[in-house]
Amino acid sequence: MQAQKHPAFDAENRYLEDTCKCIDSEIDYLADEVEKMDEELLRLKRAVGGNYSDDVIVKNTIHEANKRKLNQLRRAEDKPYFGRIDFKEPGKSEYETFYVGKTSLTKKDDNKMLIIDWRAPMASLYYSGEIGEVMYKAPDGLIIGDLELKRQYEIQKKELINIFDKGLTPMDEYLQTALWEKKDNRLKDIVNTIQGEQDDIIRADKGKALIVQGVAGSGKTTIVLHRIAYLMYTYQDIFDAEKLLIVVPNNLFLNYISDVLPDLGVEEIKQSTFEDLVMSLLDTEYKLADIETKFYQLLDYQNLSVEHREKLQLSSFFKGSMIFKSIIDRYITDLASSLVPKIDLKINDLTIYSYDEVLKMYEQDYKYLPIVPRSKRIQKYIEVNISDRVKIIQDKVTKKCDKKIKELKDSVEDIETVRDKIRRVYNKRDRINKELEDSMYKAVKKYFDEWKNLDILILYKELLSDSQNLGKYSRGEFDKDILDFISNYSKKIFDDGMLEREDLAALLYLYLKLEGLSSKGKYNHIIVDEAQDYSELQMYILRQLSNNDSFTIVGDISQGIHSYKGIGNWKELMENVFIGCDKELLKLKKCYRSTMEIMNFANQVIKKWRKEEITLAEPVLRSGDKPFIIKKNSDIEIISDIILRIKELKEENHKSIAVICKTTEESTVVYKALKDAMGDDIHLITDKDTSYGGGIVVIPTYLSKGLEFDAVIIYNCSADNYIDDELHIKLLYVSITRPLHKLFIYYKDKPSVLLDIDSEHFSIL
Repeated sequence: MQAQKHPAFDAENRYLEDTCKCIDSEIDYLADEVEKMDEELLRLKRAVGGNYSDDVIVKNTIHEANKRKLNQLRRAEDKPYFGRIDFKEPGKSEYETFYVGKTSLTKKDDNKMLIIDWRAPMASLYYSGEIGEVMYKAPDGLIIGDLELKRQYEIQKKELINIFDKGLTPMDEYLQTALWEKKDNRLKDIVNTIQGEQDDIIRADKGKALIVQGVAGSGKTTIVLHRIAYLMYTYQDIFDAEKLLIVVPNNLFLNYISDVLPDLGVEEIKQSTFEDLVMSLLDTEYKLADIETKFYQLLDYQNLSVEHREKLQLSSFFKGSMIFKSIIDRYITDLASSLVPKIDLKINDLTIYSYDEVLKMYEQDYKYLPIVPRSKRIQKYIEVNISDRVKIIQDKVTKKCDKKIKELKDSVEDIETVRDKIRRVYNKRDRINKELEDSMYKAVKKYFDEWKNLDILILYKELLSDSQNLGKYSRGEFDKDILDFISNYSKKIFDDGMLEREDLAALLYLYLKLEGLSSKGKYNHIIVDEAQDYSELQMYILRQLSNNDSFTIVGDISQGIHSYKGIGNWKELMENVFIGCDKELLKLKKCYRSTMEIMNFANQVIKKWRKEEITLAEPVLRSGDKPFIIKKNSDIEIISDIILRIKELKEENHKSIAVICKTTEESTVVYKALKDAMGDDIHLITDKDTSYGGGIVVIPTYLSKGLEFDAVIIYNCSADNYIDDELHIKLLYVSITRPLHKLFIYYKDKPSVLLDIDSEHFSIL
């Protein structure tokens, strides 16, 4: 209700004013401290010549903490808190009041806690507790008590706008107010509207692989970002920024979520696409084949045979499968067993290191090392010690010569003849010893040139380009014609100087098997978003990058538009990849993004997939217009109507509007047609874009995944554009689940069979 109508308004308003004054005072104090410490640190560093003494390190730590707190308070000063709980522990006579905000605040003069951090254990009562007996998990154990009041506030620019009480006004009213807000170009934090099921995931145990199946609009991405903030707050001694990793589908998505963590007071977390992560670890920029080429071939049912499209799918599946991992394992085993050449290291026919001696180093002395570091260690050992080995041989040569000279001196031959022979023996000794010394490093190089070239890319291409080798190492798990197709298809990509994205996981796996990875390069917690589109091998690789199997993995099988190379169901991921570790699968079924009408329509579409893996969304709270299905006679008519539709939506103050097309090619055509009429008011999004500026965009479906808009217009959902197969069903489902408020679907001639659903779920325009 309106704050001024609430019976507790006067008291609440006074508390807000006092809190804001305290924040202003704390900001002034910290700003002054930061400025003084800047000067102090500069003075200290100059005094010690730029070196970091213990004093500098301690003061710098305090300085960084003050700067972080200052930034947090500045972000919170206009909305210092958003909730309140009144709680009483057993044995206490009175309820204590706790206000919940983004950051904690303590009054300086009496140390009174004015605000508790939303991540604090007690704050979980605000998100999950019901009036009456409640409990929460604290560091000292389970705390049981009584919750008397749970209150929410809408505060804008330090002014109390609305107050909502559990039991007096519908708590959902506050959530509805938040959900009806118009979208801009960035994902926002939801600390003030986190729901109970979401809070359970945010606060879930850190020591496991947590897999979350969340329907479209359930807040998966936002939840994992809040989970990072929670983990860093709760386990500060374990989770520092450099040991956390977020893996996202593309750089556009990375930009879309970029504001959330800083708003939650978390900075400098490593965020990366899988492709960029691999290239960073391999320290190489590979040229990648266009991601859309194969994807659109899979959609081209009119020009490509079913058999060809199935082989394309199998090719992608193969490269990301655990079967391919086993093939690489067997390939490396063979490679390792034949790496040491069956020759001696010789100089002028003199054996310096025998084959058996080097083999012992390889198979016994340095077996603990991965193959490449092992071979480098052996080479280094020989380079360092060969001079000693040569010296021993030189000594033998010298002794042999000395013996010969003694024999000559003891002989009865003519003295001149003996001198001449002795001279020749000395010359031979000196020549042999000099040749040994001069040639030893050349001999080492020549010897190691005989070793197998362990260049990762060369080895990978050799394996994948040879269908016979693939057949040998696959042990019959793939038919010969499929392996021939994979080999020939890959060779064409390689011949063009490129790799596919599907190659990167296997390439990195080969690298890790040959080179290894130190624990310094590993992470204490890894977040994977849109995980349904990752292959099992990609997930296995990420597990190799983890120190402790601590993961938060979120996705939606129903949105798996790359399921031909990705994860078919979470159970298989748990069984095939996360073997032998603690793991848990949770589900988020409630959709907070779209209206009930839009999600009911979306559920009817995804049910056409007819798979048990489907989790149908449960729409909550908001009711709006049914999706509109609009028939036109031509592309020109569709474009003309879309222009009018966008104008209407802008007049209704919708900030973000997306025209979603099936492919980039279709998006480009539509964009050009709309731009002619609308000018710079509209933007085209492609896979080359790294930022999303909001407003009106034309975007292909696969790039829209994870994004949300006030209104969505789906272009050309005609019978010949969307057929009844898994890929088209998922593409349409993704498009349908992007809007918050309004959805328009156009078609010409005949509607897609996927729109053949009960008419109660849509309106016709």
